[in-house]
Amino acid sequence: MRAIAVEQRRALWLCIAVALAIPGVFAQEQQAATRATIRADGTLLVDDRPVFPVGMHTEDAASIGQVADAGFNLVSGTGEWDAEHYKAAAESELLILGGHYVWATFASFRTGGGIDLRPSEEAGVQNVLTHGRDQSWRMPLDTLRAFDHLPGVIGWRTNEEPEAKLVEYMEYAYEIFKSNSPGHLVVTLSCDPRWFHAFRNTADVLVFDNYPYRGGRGPKRALLETYEWTREGVEAMEGKAVWLMPQLIPPSRWSLDPEDELSLQQMRLQNYAGLIAGAKGVIMYSYGSFPLVYERDQDGNRASRPASDEVMRQRWDRVSALVGELNELGPIICDARPTQELDIRWTEPGSLGPGPQMTRELDLYGRKYLLVANVLDVPLVGTVYGINGGNRRAYDASVWLGEGDLSVSAERPGEPTITVAAQGAGVFVLTRRPVTTAE
Repeated sequence: MRAIAVEQRRALWLCIAVALAIPGVFAQEQQAATRATIRADGTLLVDDRPVFPVGMHTEDAASIGQVADAGFNLVSGTGEWDAEHYKAAAESELLILGGHYVWATFASFRTGGGIDLRPSEEAGVQNVLTHGRDQSWRMPLDTLRAFDHLPGVIGWRTNEEPEAKLVEYMEYAYEIFKSNSPGHLVVTLSCDPRWFHAFRNTADVLVFDNYPYRGGRGPKRALLETYEWTREGVEAMEGKAVWLMPQLIPPSRWSLDPEDELSLQQMRLQNYAGLIAGAKGVIMYSYGSFPLVYERDQDGNRASRPASDEVMRQRWDRVSALVGELNELGPIICDARPTQELDIRWTEPGSLGPGPQMTRELDLYGRKYLLVANVLDVPLVGTVYGINGGNRRAYDASVWLGEGDLSVSAERPGEPTITVAAQGAGVFVLTRRPVTTAE
C-alpha cells in the first residue's frame, strides 16, 4: 500500500523534483507554482489531476519527513510556518495547506458569554490587510508574497473554529486570498455544525474537526456525530468540498491514563463514518500531541511527557496502516459516482433487522464499491439485491478492504449475504451479473 502511495506522489512531483535541483527555484513562480481547484463533485484537482488528500496537521518542521514516510500526501501548517517548513514539505514531495488566521478564531472572543467584539478586536478585523494577529506573525499579503508561489502549496486556511458572527470578515478574508491567489484554495476550519451553513462563501473547502474518543471507557460523543456533521457540511457547502479532520490526539489527554491509546479500529471507524457521509479528504489532527502521553502529576493536574520509542512505533504502525487503506480507497472516492441502486436487507441483529445503517455506494464503470461501518457491539448481517429487490440475482460480492472485519457468503449466485463485524468497517466490491429472466 505504502509503495503505491509513494509512486503516486513521485509521479505528481516529478517536475518539481527536477526543478528543486536548480538554484533559486523558489523564486521561479511560473515554473514551480502548483495549481489547485475543486471539481463540481467536491474532488480536489492538483494541476488538473484528481487527488484524494490524506494529510496531517503539524507545527513542527522536523516531523514533516516522518509524516511523508507514513504515507501521507499532504501536510497542513500554521501561520507560524517559515521557509524551512515549506522546503521540508517540498523535499518530502508533500502537498501543502498553509495557515494564516485572520482574527476569526475562538481566541478572539470574550469567554464571559458576551457577543460583542472588544474595540481592539473590532479594529483588528477592520484592518485585516495591515494588521496581523499574534498567532499569525505576518500579514496576509506578506504571507502570499513569501510562500504562495512555492511548489506544493495548494491553499490557505484563513481561520480556525470561528463563530458565525464573524462571517462577514471571513468572507472578506476569502476575497483577499482568492483575488491574490486565484490558483489556490481557501479553507475554513469549524467545529460547530450549527454554523456550517454560514460558511459557504468563506471558503472552497470546509474542514471540520470532531474528536469522539476523549478517553475513559468509551467515546463521550457517538461516532454517528461524525457521520451527521459530514452530511450537514456537504449539504451546507452545496457542491464545494468537505474534508474530515479526525482525531489523532491520544485519549490520555483527557483521561490522564497513560495507557489510554487510540486503536486502529477506532481510527478506521471515524474515518469511514466521514467518508460514507461524503467527505472528500482527510487531515488528521495533530502531530503536536501525537508524540506525547498524558498523566496526572503529584497534584492531580494534567501533565505530559514524551512517548517512549515503543509507544511511538506502535502509533506509527497503526497510522501507517490506516493511511495505506485511505490511499487505496482514494481513487475510488475521487472518480466513482455515488449511486443508490442496491437494496440491502439487514436481517441481524434482531428478527426484523436493525434498520438503516451507514453505507455509501460508489459506481466505477459498472463495478460497485460499498463502504460500510458498524458502530454496534454486535455483527451486522444483510443480503444485497438489485434495485428495490426487483433484480434479486444482480450482484456477486467480495471483500475489497477490511478483510478482518468483513465477510461474504451466498446460498444462491447473485444474492450475497454480507457480514460486518462489531465495530467493523471496510469496503465490499460488487460485480454485476448478466440480467436474465430465468429463475
